[in-house]
Amino acid sequence: MDRIHPPHNGSSARMRLAVLALLAFGLAACEPAPREEVRREETAPAATPAPQPAPAAPTAAQEQTVTVRITADAVQISPATVRPGSVTFQVTNNASVPYDLDIDGPGPDGELENLQPNEKRALTMTLRAGEYEIESNTEQGPDRERHAVLTVQG
Repeated sequence: MDRIHPPHNGSSARMRLAVLALLAFGLAACEPAPREEVRREETAPAATPAPQPAPAAPTAAQEQTVTVRITADAVQISPATVRPGSVTFQVTNNASVPYDLDIDGPGPDGELENLQPNEKRALTMTLRAGEYEIESNTEQGPDRERHAVLTVQG
């Protein structure tokens, strides 16, 4: 079987060349755009806090004082709340008879014995968090015991 071919002329070759050029141009236009460089700023991890120096010896601002007054009717304390640590009790017996003073709580107990009328004494203790009972008692008189509560928190 014979095939019939159209006559060969120059316009067909130019047509093919034009189609190829259009295809090449079209493919070039479809090429993906150059990638944009994405920059990620790395955040530095949170700084580790510098080690704290060891606590120094207590200063006047850190020392705590509780005033304790023993009267004929009560034992009075001021303040009624302190922070854990060193506390100095300034105790005065304003009653007319001798008293003993006991401080009982979660830490070591403290005691002042035979505190005479109008006598002043100091007692320094290291207190832990919790409640401390401050009790004054005497061997004389009908009402022999007085109580107050000191709260240590912080």
